[in-house]
Amino acid sequence: MNSVFCKQSSLYYVAASSRDAIFYERFSLVMELSEAIERSRVDNVFLRKGPRQPQSGLLALIGHHMIFSPSSSSSNSASGKEHSNELWLLHRAVDRVVVEPIVKDSVNRSGKLILKCKNFMICVFEINNLDDCLAVARGIQHDYPFYYRCPFTVLDNGWTAFDTEQEYAKLMIRCKDGWRVSAVNKGFRVCSTYPEMVIVPKGIGDDYLRISATFRDGGRFPILSFYHEGTKSCLIRCGQPLVGPTNRRCKEDETILNSLLSSTSKGVIVDTRTKALAQSAKNKGGGCESQMFYSQWKYVYGGTPRIKEIHDALTKLVELCIETNISVDRWISRLGSCGWLQFVSDMLTCAATVAQCVHCEGTSEVPVVVHGAEGTDSTLLVTSLAQLLLDSDSRTIRGFESLIEREWICAGHPFSYRCAHSAFATGGITGPYESPMFLCFLDCVWQVYQQFPCSFEFTEEFLIFLFEHAYASEFGSFLGNCEKEKAQFEVKTRTVSLWSYVNNPEILRTYVNALYEPNPAVLWPCVSPQSIVLWERLFLRWIRDWKQMDGIKQSVMQWKVREKELQSKVLIIRSLIQNIEFTAWTRANPHVKSDRDRLYLLIFEGIVEEYCFAYTAAPFETLIFETAS
Repeated sequence: MNSVFCKQSSLYYVAASSRDAIFYERFSLVMELSEAIERSRVDNVFLRKGPRQPQSGLLALIGHHMIFSPSSSSSNSASGKEHSNELWLLHRAVDRVVVEPIVKDSVNRSGKLILKCKNFMICVFEINNLDDCLAVARGIQHDYPFYYRCPFTVLDNGWTAFDTEQEYAKLMIRCKDGWRVSAVNKGFRVCSTYPEMVIVPKGIGDDYLRISATFRDGGRFPILSFYHEGTKSCLIRCGQPLVGPTNRRCKEDETILNSLLSSTSKGVIVDTRTKALAQSAKNKGGGCESQMFYSQWKYVYGGTPRIKEIHDALTKLVELCIETNISVDRWISRLGSCGWLQFVSDMLTCAATVAQCVHCEGTSEVPVVVHGAEGTDSTLLVTSLAQLLLDSDSRTIRGFESLIEREWICAGHPFSYRCAHSAFATGGITGPYESPMFLCFLDCVWQVYQQFPCSFEFTEEFLIFLFEHAYASEFGSFLGNCEKEKAQFEVKTRTVSLWSYVNNPEILRTYVNALYEPNPAVLWPCVSPQSIVLWERLFLRWIRDWKQMDGIKQSVMQWKVREKELQSKVLIIRSLIQNIEFTAWTRANPHVKSDRDRLYLLIFEGIVEEYCFAYTAAPFETLIFETAS
C-alpha cells in the first residue's frame, strides 16, 4: 500500500486528498523551516537513481534541501554542497512522494522512499526504519523562496533589469508614432492579469479600453506585443471576445482593432484554437470575432491543443521515457501516439504562421491579432515564439530573458497553477489547472535551436535551467500567476530574482553558446514530422549516461573558442601588416599627395583588397567605381 504526501504551500496550487483546492494565504514567518523537521539525519540509507550504481550513505534533511552524501566520500568533504558526489534536492522540486513499506519479518520493517521530481528525475531511498522513512516524507517543505537568503553578490538586480517602463521604452523606439503607454490598468483595476502599464494605439482613449475589457475574456483587451520595424506590422494579443450564443458585439472593441488598419491592407486575426473549439466556446459565452462586424479582418485558426491535452501528452511521454523493458518498434509507436511531438509541431506551425503574417503578408503595415481563450497560455506561447523567429535580439541571452519576462511573467501566464505539478503527480493530486505550457514553449525553442544551432547565444542547458526553475526554484521570478499576485505577496521584496543569479558573469558564461554567430535574418524552421524530434537531453537525461557526450561537446566548444581567439589574432596581424605595407608604400611614393590618388594606385597596383575594408567604410566595388571615375 502506497502513501502519498502532498504538502501545502503559499502561492501554489495545492491538492487535498478528496478534492482539488487553491489556497492563497500569506505565509507567516513565525518559525524556521527546520523546526518542522522530525528527522534531520538518517544513516545507512541506500540510494538508487538513474543509470548510476546504487550508493549507500547519509541522508540529511534541512529546511529547504534534502542532502544525500555517499558514505565513501562523506568523510572527505566538509564543504557539503560543493562535493560533486552529493545530491542536493530542493524540496519544491519533488512532484510526488511515495512511501512503500518493506516487510522483512514481523519485527523489522523498513521503507522505500520514492521521490518523483518535477524535472523527471526519480530517486529511490531505502531506509531501514519505516518510521524514519515516513518522518522524512513529512519533512519536505515547499515555502523556501520566502526564506531564501542570497549567498552571492548581486551585480545586476533582476527585479529592475527588465523594468516594465524600460522595456516599453525600447519597444516605443521601434514603434515611434501611433502608439502610447497607458496607465489604464493602474492598480490592476481593469485586468487582473495584465501589468499596470500597457502599450495601446495612440488614438484610442482609456474609456474605450475599459469598455473593450468587458468584452474580452478576463478583461484582456488588445495590447501591443511586438512591432516589426521593417514592415511596420504590429503583433497584438488579447483574450477571446465574449460573443456568446447571442452574437454580442462591442463597437469600442471594433474601433480599437480597426484603428490598427491602414488604407491599403486588411488585418489578420489568428485564433490559436481549432475551429471546433472556438465554436464550442461560443456556446459557453466566448467565441470569435464576427465577420459581420470585423469585415476588414481575415480569420485564421491555429489548431493548437488544449492545456489538458498537453498535460496528458507529457504524462504519457515521461512514462514512456522511464520504461525499460520495451522494444524499439513499440517505443517509436508509443512516442508517436503520446502526442507530445505533434503538439510541439502544431505550436511551431501556428507561430510560424503569425511570423509570416507579420513579416511577409501583403506589402506592409499588417496588424496581426492573436488570441485563444483566456489569452494566458497558447496565446503567449505563439506570440513569444513568433518574436523569437522574427527578432534576432530575442535569441540572445539577455533578449530571451526579456522575452520571458515580458511575454510570460508580466503577461499573466499562471505559473503557480500550470507548474504546481509536473508529469508524475496524477489522479487526486492534480487538478484542472496544471499544464506544461511553458515547457512546450521551451521545447519549441529547442526545436528551432537544433535546426539553427549557431543563431542562438544560449545553449540547451540554459533552456533546461529555465524549465527546472519554472517548476521549483529558490528564486521568486516564477512565483504567482500574474503581476497583481506578485505585488500582493510582496514577491519582489521578499525573494530574489532568478535573473540576479543567472546574469552573474560566473554563472552566465556556463550557458553561452560557443557556436553563436549573430544572425539578423528571420528563422523559418521546418515543421515536418521528420524535423520535430524528441528533446533527449531533457526527457532522457536521468535515463542515459551523458558523460561521453558531454566530453565531446566540451571539446568542440573549447576548439571553437580557440578558433575565435586565433581568428582575432589573425585580424590583428593582418592589420599590422597592412599598416607596414602602407607606410612603406607611402615612403616609396612621396609624389602622391591626396588620399584619393593613394587609394587609386593601391587598387591598381594589387595591394590586398582587405585594405579597403580596413581603412574605409565604403564597399570595394564602390571604391573602384569612384576611383575609376
